[in-house]
Amino acid sequence: MNQGSLFEPESVKRAEVCDAVERLDFATAGRKLEELQRLWPAAGLTWEAELIRIGSKLTGRPLGFDSGYRVWEKLESRLGPLGVPGSRRASIRRHFFSRLLAANRRLFEELRTPGGRSLGDFYLLAEQPNNARRLYEREVRQLGDGWDLRLRLGNCDFRLGHRGAARSNYHWSFLLGLPEEWTESIEDPEFTARLRDAEDPEWAFPEVCASGEVPSARFSTRREFEAFQAGFAAGPAASSAARRFCLYWVVSENKPFCLESELLEARRQMKALNPRLHARYMQRLG
Repeated sequence: MNQGSLFEPESVKRAEVCDAVERLDFATAGRKLEELQRLWPAAGLTWEAELIRIGSKLTGRPLGFDSGYRVWEKLESRLGPLGVPGSRRASIRRHFFSRLLAANRRLFEELRTPGGRSLGDFYLLAEQPNNARRLYEREVRQLGDGWDLRLRLGNCDFRLGHRGAARSNYHWSFLLGLPEEWTESIEDPEFTARLRDAEDPEWAFPEVCASGEVPSARFSTRREFEAFQAGFAAGPAASSAARRFCLYWVVSENKPFCLESELLEARRQMKALNPRLHARYMQRLG
């Protein structure tokens, strides 16, 4: 298509149909579609008409957060098979969740929906990472930490351009039990590429820690450090050798709050768990 064809009447009318669909204004989209088909019967429509039909049925009633999320799952499952372009799908998702949030303002101070889904998820899907991060952080403080929350906090930070904070949260997610299959949900492409390129995939996170590619997990007080030790000693971080290595790495990185015996034990354990990464880490410390 040449540049001039973008401004031809048929192209303009078709763009109006698509824009109305993105805004979830299916009534307007339907009228414009009828006009397009009346004026240009041979218009090469692909996904527009079917999506208008599906969307009109699914979004024609008031939706709460949980019912709205279920509607979105149904709608999203049809976008790919219909051939809706990726940029259009992203815009439809943003508008859908922005409207869902606007329709449920009375629940804005809640942290989770009645069905148990984090309210921050809806802000993230509406491409409002600042608001999503605020709610995820409140959820960590009030309801407790978890690998899934840290993963989503990392994605919020990445979208906001805070790469170091994002990678720190991804590391905490790993310590808290991030399942291997969820690693692909990390939105930082450079970081995921680095994890994939690790010499030993099972030891990808310890490798980036030992190489200095994750910000040091440092605490402000001895009390915070002790709370970390108590909370992680018997948690997911103890469930695998790779996670234990990262646990001892955190201890080692907090030398100001370590007893000498704790520091020596942490580094001894790192060496026992993975001599290669321990050597790389100690060499970097100089």
